[in-house]
Amino acid sequence: MLRVVLLLIGVAALVWLVRRAFDPASDRRDAARETRDEPAREVDELVRCAHCGVHVPRVDALSQHGRHFCGPEHARLGSQEDRS
Repeated sequence: MLRVVLLLIGVAALVWLVRRAFDPASDRRDAARETRDEPAREVDELVRCAHCGVHVPRVDALSQHGRHFCGPEHARLGSQEDRS
């Protein structure tokens, strides 16, 4: 009985090792572990959409007449202050 249990444990360990060796996701996990030790990147400055108020990174925002918008549709519609 002990031989059967040891054989099953050995087969399970072998299957686990083979699957891990050929799993591309394990490479990504290993790379992610390595990058965690790097310092964090700077966060982009957030600006508020003049139409809806959603905050978006400055690099992604559309700027018109000194105001920032989250997308072209809101830039076309203008700010809420203009509509009031």
